[in-house]
Amino acid sequence: MADTLIDAALIGIWLLPGQPQTYEITEDGEYFIAEPEEPLSFDGAGAIMNWGGRRYLRIVGEGETPVGTWREEATGDGWDFTANHAYTILMSAPDPQETFTGIWALRNEGTSLWTCEKQADIKTDGAHLTFVTPTGEPLSYGYASSDGVLSLLDPDTWLEVSRYISAERMVRSAAG
Repeated sequence: MADTLIDAALIGIWLLPGQPQTYEITEDGEYFIAEPEEPLSFDGAGAIMNWGGRRYLRIVGEGETPVGTWREEATGDGWDFTANHAYTILMSAPDPQETFTGIWALRNEGTSLWTCEKQADIKTDGAHLTFVTPTGEPLSYGYASSDGVLSLLDPDTWLEVSRYISAERMVRSAAG
């Protein structure tokens, strides 16, 4: 979305109190969700990847590394992890053409895997925030942002439906 102007107050990393994920809005209008790192191990000389309680069967690649192509055993979703720490997910259902992209990193000396996935592109007009998903579906909210608090508002009633706190504000609050 190179032509989209994003309200500068939205750019940054956001938290939803009580949830472990982080949410990021970039200056070029991309919206990412990062999941907490999860335990990672391999079986069968790298033929099976165990990640966060889920099993993945290797399709392409070798060794005890996420790099390669995997099929999630329970869902059939395809995961392709590249050596440059990008990944693509090809969903098997409900829409087998739906894809998600993100970045990954090994943590805790290679025993945990962290991912951050692009969920949407966003547009703003000063009063509304629209998330455009990979399928092209727009989800629109009213919004207000002040002093590190982002409120998403029902576009019809203007009642708050969600409140994000900026990571920067959380650091300031913790410091005193």
